[in-house]
Amino acid sequence: MLNNPQVLFVPWLHFHQPPIWNNGQLHGNLEKMLGGESNSEEHWNAQWFAQAYKNPARYAKKLSEEGHQPRMMVDYSGVLLEEMAKLSTNGIFSNLYVDGEAVGDVISLWREVLTEYSDTIEFTGSAYSHCYFPATPERDHEAQIMEWRRVFADLFGEEALLRIRGFWPPEMGMTGDPAEALRFIRLLKKCGYEWIILPNAALEHPEGWSTPELENRVHWLVVESDGESECIICVVRDTDMGIRQQSGQNAEGCINDVRYRGGEVGMKPPALVVPTSDGENGNVMMFEYFKNSFAPLFRESDRWSDVGFMTVSQYIDTYLSEGPVTEVRLKSTGGSWIGGHQQWQEGDLRQQVLAAVEQLSQDYAKVVESGKGSAEKSRALLLCETSCFVYWGSDFWAQQAKLFIEWAREMLGS
Repeated sequence: MLNNPQVLFVPWLHFHQPPIWNNGQLHGNLEKMLGGESNSEEHWNAQWFAQAYKNPARYAKKLSEEGHQPRMMVDYSGVLLEEMAKLSTNGIFSNLYVDGEAVGDVISLWREVLTEYSDTIEFTGSAYSHCYFPATPERDHEAQIMEWRRVFADLFGEEALLRIRGFWPPEMGMTGDPAEALRFIRLLKKCGYEWIILPNAALEHPEGWSTPELENRVHWLVVESDGESECIICVVRDTDMGIRQQSGQNAEGCINDVRYRGGEVGMKPPALVVPTSDGENGNVMMFEYFKNSFAPLFRESDRWSDVGFMTVSQYIDTYLSEGPVTEVRLKSTGGSWIGGHQQWQEGDLRQQVLAAVEQLSQDYAKVVESGKGSAEKSRALLLCETSCFVYWGSDFWAQQAKLFIEWAREMLGS
């Protein structure tokens, strides 16, 4: 690692597949896709998705064994982690060949990387079922967060869980309501998180700041409500570089953009550039990113000796041991990775799903009060809160929500 880099950079990949009812059975969407006709587009996409979920660990190990020092941020929904574990042990991944190589036991590979190469990749926490927090009953927020942590610890161990310090809110969704935001930050801290990543769309843009000054510095996020105040360290997604990462920007173009941002922010402390994108969607992520963009960043690092690579928590430990020196505040509307909340809240179909989930949540709270709650019933409720059921605004996903809610209601009555 460089002693005095002018700017720090770490790419971030986000991964999720929803649960789905198929032929009267509950599956993960990846398993359902892999079960399609072998020559279908669905099956073809699914095999490359499977490889994509393996790629961060695969390249972290490969590049480390070559003598390089790769760095990456990742987040996986809890339901996807569970599905990867299932497909890693039931023979499906072992018999799935992609680009001439078996996908194999992805969870075991991740365990190896998290043990032997723990500096290379930083996981962040998230919600179990990839719920959209601003549209999810607040009474269920803690269960969503803690169920993710349970799944991760079961798969990778308590020691790996203790290293998780940051939080990715699914869809980067954040409320702008001061009281709700204050409670949410307190909940994150209660659950062990030290920092959160947000999009600039959720934040006020301080007067006089350039975009890099907002997106490429780490700040205190300060929330005030009814005389109370709460704060948490806030990392901001680099919007434009996230788009370029998804679209296939090469290593040299990436470094040039990083250098520009470093120059805009200055040296005290140096900028931290964090582009985020889906890790599996699109041809670039399925075929090109790791070979053509990620690996060259580290194999050719001598060409950009002024740029350093650190995970977010490594950066915080190195440069912000006494905390950030800048503050940001939420917009009154909050925001998401696409700007606002409309994709999860607007329209009759979405409102019908959200109303049914809210009623289910209220009913389960009464079940708990009666002493008849259980982990199984709680998990069923959390699955009904999957963001895909409202994001697409389609009859298919609304029907999926209906099937899940009916299934959960049967469990509540049992």
